[in-house]
Amino acid sequence: MSGNDTNCFAIRRLSPFQGSLQVIEAQHAQASTSNGLDWRVQVRLPTPPGLDSDSSTNTEQIILFGFWSSEGGFHRVPLPPMLSSHQIEVAAQPVMDVLLELSHRVPFRQHDNCELWLLDEREQRPLVLIAAASDPQRLPHIRRPEWQPTLLTDHSFTRSWCKTSQDDPAWAAREAIAQLIKHTAGQNPQAHWVQRQADGTGRGLVGINLAEGLISQLRPAGDFPELLIRENWQTEDEQRLINDYIEWQAPFLLTLPTLSDLTRKRIEQLAFKQAFKVEGQHKLYPKVIDEERLKAVLIEAQMRRSNPEAGANN
Repeated sequence: MSGNDTNCFAIRRLSPFQGSLQVIEAQHAQASTSNGLDWRVQVRLPTPPGLDSDSSTNTEQIILFGFWSSEGGFHRVPLPPMLSSHQIEVAAQPVMDVLLELSHRVPFRQHDNCELWLLDEREQRPLVLIAAASDPQRLPHIRRPEWQPTLLTDHSFTRSWCKTSQDDPAWAAREAIAQLIKHTAGQNPQAHWVQRQADGTGRGLVGINLAEGLISQLRPAGDFPELLIRENWQTEDEQRLINDYIEWQAPFLLTLPTLSDLTRKRIEQLAFKQAFKVEGQHKLYPKVIDEERLKAVLIEAQMRRSNPEAGANN
């Protein structure tokens, strides 16, 4: 975007889906953000002699240089004493030079078009997205495909028909949807790495527990759930659970660049009930259908934040 040595891109944070990570790379430095506001600056340097247990290989170390935001400026972190402060400063300078300019251009173009989908055991169609990568030649090695609906420490996902914590303990909703997906995937879960094309189709790359004849198949665009998880289910309880999960994820789902306008409008209606989450993600929305409603939600978040009794759970 700015200069031949600068690369800007976005990658999804998956299993569970937590929106996207925006990345600026400049030579040996990198800046990244998950909200479009607060940036983490790191540099890559060769491992100093004596710290590499295998001297026959060339390794690099990732060093945290500091944190930056347009409002708060740069805050440097203490560096390990065995490292050269000057060397790290020189390595970080290329990204620091462009950070102010490029930080205003988020969201960047999504870069991870290689996707690993857990499949429905019966239909062998994509059920939920569990991983993504940028390079089809360097896919993560995953032996047993598993999907995580929430972070283990996050108990905010609940079922709407359970009115009290006694009806729905902190772990119950997470366990319920995890078991639903696990049961649908079967005892020997199958997964398919595909490379998504511009028209939405997916070219098969590698399979996990997948029949050889299905690995290289081209999957039609309609096979892939737009919201990263299958939306239509058979029983009323299953459907309500999935609906609750999609509503809970709505502020993050709006960061997806591939949503149709109809879907985006529907997800905005769900997301705008969660003012604080929207406040933390709106900088990364590639498009907004109801701009006026978004403005109102951001004002609501500010007002609630100034009220000590408002809390910050929604």
